[in-house]
Amino acid sequence: MPTDSSTRVQRILVIDDNIQNRQVAEGHLVAAGYAVVLAEGGEQGIVAFKEKTPDLVILDILMPGLDGFETCKRLKLLPDGRSVPVVFLTALGDLGSSHKAMESGADDFLTKPINRTELLIRVRSLLWVKRLHDELSQGYDLIRSQRDALLQAQRQKEELSALVVHDLKNPLTAILANARYLAGQEYLEEDDRAALRDVLGAAQSMHRMVMNLLDISRSEDGTLVPRLVEVDLRALIEEICRVATKRAEELKLSLKRNVGILTIRADKELLQRLVENLVDNSIKYTPAGGSIHVQAQGAADGSVEIRVTDEGHGVPQEYREKIFERYVQLDRDAEAHAWTSRGLGLAFCRLAAEAHGGRIWVEENKPKGSTFCVRIPNVLS
Repeated sequence: MPTDSSTRVQRILVIDDNIQNRQVAEGHLVAAGYAVVLAEGGEQGIVAFKEKTPDLVILDILMPGLDGFETCKRLKLLPDGRSVPVVFLTALGDLGSSHKAMESGADDFLTKPINRTELLIRVRSLLWVKRLHDELSQGYDLIRSQRDALLQAQRQKEELSALVVHDLKNPLTAILANARYLAGQEYLEEDDRAALRDVLGAAQSMHRMVMNLLDISRSEDGTLVPRLVEVDLRALIEEICRVATKRAEELKLSLKRNVGILTIRADKELLQRLVENLVDNSIKYTPAGGSIHVQAQGAADGSVEIRVTDEGHGVPQEYREKIFERYVQLDRDAEAHAWTSRGLGLAFCRLAAEAHGGRIWVEENKPKGSTFCVRIPNVLS
């Protein structure tokens, strides 16, 4: 017995004003295991369609009142009508009628008198196509609902992350302020001062990560707009290197800088954190005994170029674009720096550079290491 995926007997609506045609079609279809609904004309057929929702319609063309062409058009406009195949039953053989039937939405044709074999072949073929269409449609709806659920979950996760990151900023600011205050006290023993430096360094790293996340989020929302002021680039880099030198020395690294007298119009906070991230990244991946070199100079096109060079393992060619994406880490470094690297620092650096209308890239530093280059247009040049 013909059934669909839910084992329901498939229902066929026969619309024909000729009682003999209706009876012949009904007999063939019922004998083949289909449920049949009969209608004497177009108006009655539309009512039956709304009440029974058939799987297929066999429709006569020449009927008094509402003919087959108009009936088909109206059926196709019903909520379920578009997916239900319509087979026109006609004695007409001219191309004009066939063309008009196709325009009205017909899916196939049968000629009178009805041939049982031809009828069942057409019906089974169209019902099989409809079943596939329904299954695809159900699959699409399921995938779409799952996608919507995943997108909603992702939005909720991002909103929660944004709230948590934003709420972390205030207590971290308080920790940094108090740590800096204590570090300035003369009565501290050297061991206490060293421990306090570790606290201050860890808090600064956490604060930088939090600010990176906030700025990445603002960039995605289109709200990361630099507030441009005149910045003494030499003084900025000197201060960054002064703070980083103690950490570098503890790791047996040398930190050098070579900056001419440069003034650039930029967002001071974004530019400072960009350079801090690059210096921090170089300290993190340079082995003991190595050196880090920070340079800044005017370029031939009037822009300013900042270069931070290290003597680490270097960045493989295939990673030189990927490392500026969020959460990307080099496999060989990920385990060693699992507690300090989250693949956000360089992603922020690219966003900060691009927010200024500039760009960032990495070059090989022969014989070993990497050079991270930032070029920013300078309207003061």
